[in-house]
Amino acid sequence: MSDKETEYKWQISSKAAFDDIIKALASFDCSCALSAPNLLDTYFDTPDSALSAEKSALRLRRINLGGQTRYELTLKSASSIIDGLAQRREITIPLNCANRKEALKSFRAEAAGLNPKAVNLKPMFSIENHRKVFLIKRKDFEAELSFDDCLIKARRRKKMLEAEFEFKKGEMSSFKSFAAQLAKLAGLKAAAQSKVAAARALLSER
Repeated sequence: MSDKETEYKWQISSKAAFDDIIKALASFDCSCALSAPNLLDTYFDTPDSALSAEKSALRLRRINLGGQTRYELTLKSASSIIDGLAQRREITIPLNCANRKEALKSFRAEAAGLNPKAVNLKPMFSIENHRKVFLIKRKDFEAELSFDDCLIKARRRKKMLEAEFEFKKGEMSSFKSFAAQLAKLAGLKAAAQSKVAAARALLSER
């Protein structure tokens, strides 16, 4: 499945900031449905970092939700960021696998088909994420507001908090306006560094 990912990432300094966003959200006319998946993302690259060199990110994700586990592959291209709004090409493929061993085998086969450089893949780092997702529905657009409480595991470990506001469908102008108002009410600032960038920085440390 091919898609284009369009989202804002906001810097979060404490878990209390998540509550501030929820309070701000209550002032808008919208419906919200909550889910709380536990995610384990493992990022892969070639021994010579061919994917990183072309600003691509290749991920195997394990999703635990409601007692069920599923896996998916995601390949992301380089991001274009304008006024805090990040856009990138994203390809996500569900992997119909019962366990991680099967998922890894399917992942490697699918990855090689998506990018000829994706061979001899090695795990680079992982991100454990306790995520809360609010599906926001308004008459003019739908979006997902995610609160991420992460543990990055690279050369060393790092805790990180982040909020993402991802466009799903509808009027892009309405989505941007809503995001601007929410950010102002909750005092949000654009994230200085993404989770993946933070992990790569840890890898580069000596």
